[in-house]
Amino acid sequence: MSGDDASGDEAAVYARERRHFQPDPRPVAPGMLECPICGTSAGRFLPFGLSGRRNARCPGCGSAERHRFLWLYLATRTRLLARRLRVLHTAPEPCLAAKLRGRPNWRYVTVDRFDPAADRRADLTALPFPDGAFDLVLSSHVLEHIRDDRQAMAELARVLRPGGEALLAVPFDPDTARSPEAPAEATPAERQALFGHPWHFRFYGRDLVDRLAAAGLTACRIDSPAMLTPQARRHFRINRNYLFHARKPSG
Repeated sequence: MSGDDASGDEAAVYARERRHFQPDPRPVAPGMLECPICGTSAGRFLPFGLSGRRNARCPGCGSAERHRFLWLYLATRTRLLARRLRVLHTAPEPCLAAKLRGRPNWRYVTVDRFDPAADRRADLTALPFPDGAFDLVLSSHVLEHIRDDRQAMAELARVLRPGGEALLAVPFDPDTARSPEAPAEATPAERQALFGHPWHFRFYGRDLVDRLAAAGLTACRIDSPAMLTPQARRHFRINRNYLFHARKPSG
């Protein structure tokens, strides 16, 4: 990571990150790897993220491991794609938004603080939607970027209808009981040193489920090794990943 990445210019960091989600226009030789989102076959995937993680990004659609895991869960372990739903997607990744926008049975809305392509520009701690406006929320690796994540969780619960669902992904360590937090006075450079990103305020431990419960959401954890065979994980290039399927109680 360059010095500019930890300079404190939040919008610039996220603009650079958005470029990492773009597909590679160069021809790709087919191989043993496959992206379940776009169907691209390749012998090797591309680096991804500010740190340039190797063999992670699909050259066809720009997806990383967490996006492919979320898509596989959504497509193969739920019936959400087939239902008529009002859907809110926070910080929409182009690889997923391209698959989800325009679905005839979904009313699909995206929200982001900085992305000019989002339908609404807003902070997750103050969403511009009425109570119960959505049936489903999709949010991948967003909550760790928000200083007051408990308020953001409460807002996500508020805009869900009773009985609504949320698929949430965050940096997560199952061996950590309590989520480590950056000190309030920490600089972007210090957060970079702590969490590998200048605008990560924490990574999450097992108390994430309790945080979600306090916001009004019950959640179960989905682990990629439990859901996918080792062969499938190698084929789709999915590392150890975690997804939380949360629900707002009906009553």
